[in-house]
Amino acid sequence: MYQVPLIEKAKEMGLEVHVCSQKGNYPGIDIAPFFYEIDISDKKNIFSLAKRLNIDGILTTATDVCLESIGHVVNELNLSGTGLEDSKACLDKNLMKQRFIHNGVPTPNYLKVNNLQDAIKFFNKRSKSCVLKPTDSSGSRGVTKVECISEIEFAFNEAFKFSKTKNIIIEEWLEGEEFGAQAVVIDNELALLILHSDITTTPPHRIPIGHGCPHPKESTLYPLTLEIVNKAIIALGVNNVVCNIDFIQSSTGPQIIEMTCRMGGTRLPEVCGEYWGVNFYELAVKLSLGIKPEIPLIPTGLPNAAHNLNLTTFGIIEKFGKMNKDFEWKLTFNEGEKVSINAANQIDIGYVHVKGADAQTVLTDATFAAQKFCNTIAMREVDK
Repeated sequence: MYQVPLIEKAKEMGLEVHVCSQKGNYPGIDIAPFFYEIDISDKKNIFSLAKRLNIDGILTTATDVCLESIGHVVNELNLSGTGLEDSKACLDKNLMKQRFIHNGVPTPNYLKVNNLQDAIKFFNKRSKSCVLKPTDSSGSRGVTKVECISEIEFAFNEAFKFSKTKNIIIEEWLEGEEFGAQAVVIDNELALLILHSDITTTPPHRIPIGHGCPHPKESTLYPLTLEIVNKAIIALGVNNVVCNIDFIQSSTGPQIIEMTCRMGGTRLPEVCGEYWGVNFYELAVKLSLGIKPEIPLIPTGLPNAAHNLNLTTFGIIEKFGKMNKDFEWKLTFNEGEKVSINAANQIDIGYVHVKGADAQTVLTDATFAAQKFCNTIAMREVDK
């Protein structure tokens, strides 16, 4: 569903839009002018199609699994974007961390582990909690915090389950606020950096469920992150793209957890775009076509926040929960429809979008509105 606004915007721009995916109940397929049943991680077949169509641009949003395919096409067809080797570094967390460390980008200590014993040895050398991750997963799938040795085996197996390459890293868990950024990179330079706040589920699985922009502490955090992001751009070689960045405000300052050469999910293009006064989907499409977009020098929109409407009960929606009419509600299901749990063990049925004058207030209001909606929704359980 995070691809839908991108497809719709590309169509609105009068472009010839071709969409690839595995076959399934995915909303982007129904609105695609041209659809091809191709696994987006299959770079050979993606390239064959791109060459046959003689495309002018290629991009994604909210998912990392196709970055290698995009990088291959960018190289072979000389398109605008991030090339293959640099795309691989954005997809593979081990390669990403190696480049960060080499270029002096603050990031937590880590180790690539091939077996459970390697993970246990790394954990025993630390005085703090750790987190295990697949090197090639996005959306926080397979990412688990561990606080004692007895939790490592489960976390290792979870990471293994969500990794196509079966490669895993263990990383020091940093205490502190998680926040993020969308970085617009044009001609190898940072053109715009927008900091945003994150709302996540509680550990051991810290999954983003909402965002606000600007960050309430933007004036303090911006100068601390600017140099870090510039170093990270050099380290990863990202170009002509909107990058998604995850930070932790640790006791020693901001550290990058991950950075990748595509826009964020969980409605980040909507939230950051509303604040800055720019349509991020259109901006990303233009960058992929080699068109330099016009970007306002200062924000021209409003502070705002969006929060997912996540359910935990599988079944049929009998009646929606209570909705504050002062806020904007985007629902992807109707009353009477059956919903099922996704790979992150959630049921995402839409989001609430709140706009106002104060960054902290809109964040609080969005969180409260989402909780009230989910707590008052009427569901009828059915067999899976």
